[in-house]
Amino acid sequence: MFKKIISFSLQILLVIFLTVLTQIGGIIWIICWLQLTIFGYKKKKKHYFNYFKIKLLYFLAFYLFATFAIIPLASEKYSNRVALPIFEESNLQPTTIWTCILNRHYVKPQLKEALFRIGKDFDKKYPNSKVRYLDANFPFYTGFPLLPHISHNDGKKIDLSFFYLDKETGKPTHEKPSFSGYGIYEEPQKGEINQPAICLKQSWYYDIGKYAKVYSHKEDYSFDTERTNYLMKLIIKEKSLKKFFLEPHLKNRFNITSPKWRFHGCKAARHDDHVHVQL
Repeated sequence: MFKKIISFSLQILLVIFLTVLTQIGGIIWIICWLQLTIFGYKKKKKHYFNYFKIKLLYFLAFYLFATFAIIPLASEKYSNRVALPIFEESNLQPTTIWTCILNRHYVKPQLKEALFRIGKDFDKKYPNSKVRYLDANFPFYTGFPLLPHISHNDGKKIDLSFFYLDKETGKPTHEKPSFSGYGIYEEPQKGEINQPAICLKQSWYYDIGKYAKVYSHKEDYSFDTERTNYLMKLIIKEKSLKKFFLEPHLKNRFNITSPKWRFHGCKAARHDDHVHVQL
């Protein structure tokens, strides 16, 4: 009995974890478990590891099929959210494919169109560069949190990557110093406002992005001021975008005077590793 309680508790925790991480993963895990039960596949003590492997592989196959074939259609029909480009040729690309595998690349159609316009204009000046997106929103339900973000819950927000140079060659690159696209900060320079230092005295959460710098290679890249500044100009130019978040020292460095710029506050995550834009 005790083992069954432990097993059931672990199943519940796994469902919660998959739901928080991907929104749809928890329900797909439950569906897979029910299907295996209905099909009569029972686990035996001496074959428990094989049962777990079968269940895991079945879940992964079902999850990937749903993610790329079912969810985009269902989200557009029932939530008026559309998936951003993944594999197709476009001026807008994901920074990492994991954003899409985790179903964090959904936006309202108006935001997708705005991003395409920005990507098209960016391509005219920098034809070998692509605008790269990070976390956007989950496919369903306004108000469902996309952790660790505070406001990415209505299809109207998205994070965009900064641009970088290859330190060795000094040439522009599409690569990022962090695999996740987050956590590598363009720190304030001498004489600039150090808002992170101010906010970290009030909230540990302000620095949460550093925990996402997976496989970081900061030493191989330098911040591309030119292309990143041009991206900001296009964001300001795009009429459908109402606001964007950027650290004050970068706002001043780029001489931004637009009323679209807002300070996100010390209770949010810092924004000198990406720019947050929204309708």
